[in-house]
Amino acid sequence: MRKLGAVVAVGALATVIFSSPPAAAFGLRIGPFHIGQPFFGYRYRFAHHPLYLRANPNDLARPESAQGATSALLYPNLALPAIFQNIFWPAYASPWPFGYQAIFSTAFANAPASGDQRPCQQSADANVIVARIRAEVAPTADQMQLLQKLGGALGAASGYLAKSCPNEIPAQPIARLQLMESQIEELAMAIDIVRQPLQDFEQSLNDEQKARFAAMIDAPAATDQRNRPDIAGSCGGSPTAIDWSIDQIDRSVQPTDAQRGALGDVKQSFSQAMSDLETHCPTAVPPTALGRLETIESRLDATWRAELSIQVALANFETRLSDEQKDRFDAMNFAAR
Repeated sequence: MRKLGAVVAVGALATVIFSSPPAAAFGLRIGPFHIGQPFFGYRYRFAHHPLYLRANPNDLARPESAQGATSALLYPNLALPAIFQNIFWPAYASPWPFGYQAIFSTAFANAPASGDQRPCQQSADANVIVARIRAEVAPTADQMQLLQKLGGALGAASGYLAKSCPNEIPAQPIARLQLMESQIEELAMAIDIVRQPLQDFEQSLNDEQKARFAAMIDAPAATDQRNRPDIAGSCGGSPTAIDWSIDQIDRSVQPTDAQRGALGDVKQSFSQAMSDLETHCPTAVPPTALGRLETIESRLDATWRAELSIQVALANFETRLSDEQKDRFDAMNFAAR
């Protein structure tokens, strides 16, 4: 886990507060932890929920590849429209973009061309989301103020990630994994901006409005997600994927007999990371938008742990390599199977 000083934490808060639309709550989340006290007495509750991910490719979500150096693991801003879509209108299934294969292939992909700022552009339109909720729920004047605060939080989250965009993608796999770790944290922090305003708006609705708000889930989305292979199959990966990853390292590095025990430790760590991702595999879509946001936060915690496990395993393995082997390790480039 990154060790952030107080100055860095305060600076991150100030960036969101003074340069983006106001958010009613913001807490600093590092991996599976939540530190510091958010505004207005908000108390964070760590949610142990399974995660689904759904997106409408014809609406808010911007198409992007889940693999390679333009992955949402490096540019989480790319994933935000789909995440918002899944919080408010989880109508169409879409693979979770942070699975084991995405982590591994992103670490070893070619670095993108420098100076390309397209993945850094603000990706979510809060006005579109607010307009659709207003049309569905028909809020009162008082509720409209809360909805506008929610819209401000959505805009703040998108702006925060756009400003957190990396200036450069490291070429070395370990350094890139470290960047991925921090970017997952940034995404979790951005989503946390939305939590309190969303809760305040939901709590202000009467029973009829809550029913209309809940009805924004299409019937197929409310069914058991484990019966849908496109969703369940994207949670983590498969033993075959791990074997393939280890084989690629073996072929590239050509470890000595003395180093093969360390490679076996890498495989064990990869298996544990995949198991953590599979543990949070989707079961059902929560009935409320706040519940869906919480499942996404929980899934990001699992992704952070899995990525860190892979990062530590590979870093330890690299320390056992010769300079020539390290050069071959850093030069690896392939797409996930």
